Amino acid sequence: MRSFSSLVAWLLTVLAGIVTVPLLWVSSHVAQEDGYVEFSSQLAMDDELQVAFADYLADDFVQRGVLPRRLEDVAASALAAVARTTTNQPGFVEAWEQTQRSLHRSAFSDASGPLTVDVSPMAQFVTDRVDKDLPVSLRVPQDLTVSIGSASDRDRLQAVPQSTTFGLLGLLVVIVAGVTSLLSARSRPLAVAALGVGALVVAGVVRFASSEIAPRLVDEAKDENAFARTVQRLLVDRASDSLAGWLEWIAIGGAVAIVVGLVARLATGRRAS
Repeated sequence: MRSFSSLVAWLLTVLAGIVTVPLLWVSSHVAQEDGYVEFSSQLAMDDELQVAFADYLADDFVQRGVLPRRLEDVAASALAAVARTTTNQPGFVEAWEQTQRSLHRSAFSDASGPLTVDVSPMAQFVTDRVDKDLPVSLRVPQDLTVSIGSASDRDRLQAVPQSTTFGLLGLLVVIVAGVTSLLSARSRPLAVAALGVGALVVAGVVRFASSEIAPRLVDEAKDENAFARTVQRLLVDRASDSLAGWLEWIAIGGAVAIVVGLVARLATGRRAS
């Protein structure tokens, strides 16, 4: 009976861990505005994002009649070149962070409809440095918003603010179930090793979900512009990389627990003999 109780508690520990680790990451990197801005600021240096933004901006200038269509490709190339060469200039990352604050506030406001982001700070920063290279003057609207997600995406994000509460509850379940598994086991050293295996399982499952399943879901989503798809894909990629750092420590802890448990088991077996 004790072994069965220990096994059930171990399974609960693993299942709760698989759910809790992503929840805690979302709580610190997405639910909090400052945490999200700090996390997403690394995208400002990405070449793919800069090209996608430049293409969108050039197309917007054409659609508003500011830029002749024959100059669209030239403008897009110039905007992308400026974005690449000014990443280290004061104000570049700050302009991007302003756009991300706009996206975060749009996502978690009481508004309805598609998710939008105000890219005018970034657009103004870039166009101020490219005007001299074009035969026309580019004007950026004060409120240049881009649809970055659908209304259904907004609805799905409404549960994100609760990630802290559910993450802490999940952590409590992990601790209680883990201790229960350890105390109810017939062999404590083997229980420690089993918890280590559980940590490896959690790390492996969460890593697979974040690096394989999540990107596929983003690729299957249908958005109205390439810039939105690029931002979503890059955010998922960076989230997977960031979460991988947590998972590495969980895996290391699991490996240590396995070694400690097995060594302790061997030691107690020798003393018993």
